[in-house]
Amino acid sequence: MPKPVRQEDLDFVSCENDRYESELFKWKNDRLVEAILQEELEFAKETYKAKAIAHKKYEAAEQKRLNADKEWQRYWEQVTAKYEREKLERKRQFELEQAKWKQMAEEYDRKIKAQRQAEEDRKKREEEARKQEILRLQNQKLAHEAALAEEKRKKEEALKAAENAKKVQDNTKTVTENNNKNLVSDEILNQEERYRNMLKTIHDKFSKNPQLKSATTEARKNITLGLNILTNGRAEIIKIASQFDTMLKNHKNNSDVYYFLINYIAKGVVKHAEVDVVSKESAAFPFAHLCVLISTQHTEFMEFLMTRLVKKCPYVLPRYYFRQANQSLEEYKKQLSFKPNEDEDAYVNRMCAIVALYCAIMQTLPLYPNLKNPYGIDNAWTYLARLMNLRPQKITPSLLYICLKITASSLFRAYNNHALKLFSVVYKSYIQNPPSEVKSLLTSSPAAMSRLRTLLEDASKKGQFPAPEGQTPD
Repeated sequence: MPKPVRQEDLDFVSCENDRYESELFKWKNDRLVEAILQEELEFAKETYKAKAIAHKKYEAAEQKRLNADKEWQRYWEQVTAKYEREKLERKRQFELEQAKWKQMAEEYDRKIKAQRQAEEDRKKREEEARKQEILRLQNQKLAHEAALAEEKRKKEEALKAAENAKKVQDNTKTVTENNNKNLVSDEILNQEERYRNMLKTIHDKFSKNPQLKSATTEARKNITLGLNILTNGRAEIIKIASQFDTMLKNHKNNSDVYYFLINYIAKGVVKHAEVDVVSKESAAFPFAHLCVLISTQHTEFMEFLMTRLVKKCPYVLPRYYFRQANQSLEEYKKQLSFKPNEDEDAYVNRMCAIVALYCAIMQTLPLYPNLKNPYGIDNAWTYLARLMNLRPQKITPSLLYICLKITASSLFRAYNNHALKLFSVVYKSYIQNPPSEVKSLLTSSPAAMSRLRTLLEDASKKGQFPAPEGQTPD
């Protein structure tokens, strides 16, 4: 009979079985760890080998790159050296060529200058011979005309003496009327009245209208700036005239603003003439060119300008005033357009400056050849004739000097021999055979008479009046 199994035996078997399972699991686990470690070791070895190979490849590539850089550097240095050699050679060739052309240009310039000098010398000799011939003929003509004029003057003086013997001066009124007739003509009086009426209209319509001033603030600033920077440069004159023209055209649909701006420009031009032209007569020409360009596009401008000129200077007409018996000295000076506390020399200089602007306008040709000056040189003829027809005053020699200095050359171009006759009348009346009323000016206006004499005598010797300085813009 089999031996019965005890619980202790069963427990022992169970314990041994568990120990066996535990030892088996431990053994399997150790084998697994060893396998993993072995794989990691193999992987590390492969990685190290791969890194070593990659590093060797990198070092080889880097060495190749460095070799290529060195090769490129050597090539670039060779190219640069070759370029520098070629550059120096081109520069040397250019300098040789330049020296050659410079020498040829200098030789050509010397040849041209020699030809021009020879031509100028020939022209000067011909011009001098022509002037001498003209002067000889003029002297003959002047001598003949002087003899005729002397005979005529004597006859006229005899007639005047007979007429004066018959006249009786009854009262101061008659004396005043006779003096006024010698100081101004009816035509000048009519013009003066027209300009006075226009000035009154301007004053009533514009000066008392604050809305117009407010509406034109920017435009007036631009006008003032343009007149302040104006010089005798052709491009600058045309630019400013174009700006003023555009400004006026933009406001032409509003007649009040349009005429207000025209009046403002005219007023500004005269104001600048009073200051700028006093010290230098040539300063009148840029303003004259500006006025002519504006008047070619806006015919009303010259009427406004004349109104402003006549207001500031009655001699623009020309207009002389005779002091009335009951008129105070202050009222008389105000009538003559004296400024407060202005001495006579400053007054004469200011009047002559305004007349210089007036004369410059009359002789100016527009900067655009297809335009015509609406207030041209025929007005200068009229002005000079009026001056000669009025009884001379203390300021007359100064006015004649300014008028002839600025307009005489243009008058001669326009009227030729007729202008010579007019100049001859001035020469006889003030230099060759002056009447007693002109002789008295030698005492009252000696400097002005001396300038006038020098101008007329020089023109007589040369056979022509020189063109005024600054007549043509730069």
